[in-house]
Amino acid sequence: PASRVARASRGASVAPRGRPERHRRRRQRARCRATRAPKNPDDFDNDYDAMRAALMSERARGFQPGIATTLNWLSEISFGARKTREKFVKGPLDALAAAYGEFLYDLPYRRQDGSLPPGGERTIEDAVRRLKRSEKARRLDAEREVRDFWRAGGETRTGFDQMAAEYTMALVMDLERGVIACEMEEDSRAVEAMLGEPTLSSLCEALERIKQICLCSSAADAAKMAYGYPELLLTSSSAIVARLSQLKTMIPGADVGAILRQDSKSFLQRDIPEIKERFRALRDAFPRVNVARLVEYDPSLLLLDVNVGLNALRELWTEEEFAQSDEDNPFFAEELSLAIKTLAGHGPEQFGG
Repeated sequence: PASRVARASRGASVAPRGRPERHRRRRQRARCRATRAPKNPDDFDNDYDAMRAALMSERARGFQPGIATTLNWLSEISFGARKTREKFVKGPLDALAAAYGEFLYDLPYRRQDGSLPPGGERTIEDAVRRLKRSEKARRLDAEREVRDFWRAGGETRTGFDQMAAEYTMALVMDLERGVIACEMEEDSRAVEAMLGEPTLSSLCEALERIKQICLCSSAADAAKMAYGYPELLLTSSSAIVARLSQLKTMIPGADVGAILRQDSKSFLQRDIPEIKERFRALRDAFPRVNVARLVEYDPSLLLLDVNVGLNALRELWTEEEFAQSDEDNPFFAEELSLAIKTLAGHGPEQFGG
């Protein structure tokens, strides 16, 4: 037995046969992991780019870049610290960074379980991020004119003229690329004529008009409305004012400008009698609740058939309980909206919608 123990102990110290180089590299990686000191984010002022650089510098000199290292490098020149320090990203390297950013943007976003999320509509905020990444997509001369237009038009708060210019140029970029478009060919040609102007003055004037009529807090909000409904750029002031007046008469006490800003396409195209019927159903279901505040928070309640949800909620709680919750709970409009839409089958996916 002693001899067998001795042989076993000797065998344990001998490196496995076959592919010795692979086992040697494995032992090196194990030693590297064992000797690497843990990093405290506070030591790097929570700068994870600096922390990553410190970790990379600790690797063995013979380390050969692999797929992960290459992807990290591409991400760094596209979005990270090296992108921020412009001196590192010039010429062909900048083009590579922009191309990689566009490639990632065009990939469908997937959740951790690998499935695609519902919807996936592009927003003007996405367009602004793409505009900032891609120099070739920017019309710099026009952008300066647009910034001067908004500064002269009252966007004098610090940074607001820049934000207004960025949102305007993001709208222009996606209209030119066809990411967003008018439904009718005639409207598309009219918008193209606006985009063809060197200073984009007609487009800016249309956005200024929308901003004033819809009581937008900034020109960026007007550009956001036009991004969701490009035809708004061509809609007459009288048509917008008439629809706001109809909504105000129907929903006294509500900020109808806020309602229109959230979904200008639906509230300009949908028939008023249909919207009125939805509002009456909500008011009848909750006679002692501030329904104006409810639909101001979630205007989609005026566009969806939620009668099933209304009936289900009325079976669960009394009129007095709804009134008391509306008085005591500052988040009641948000919670009631979610409950109505979920019970009607229109809620978020995680709630079965």
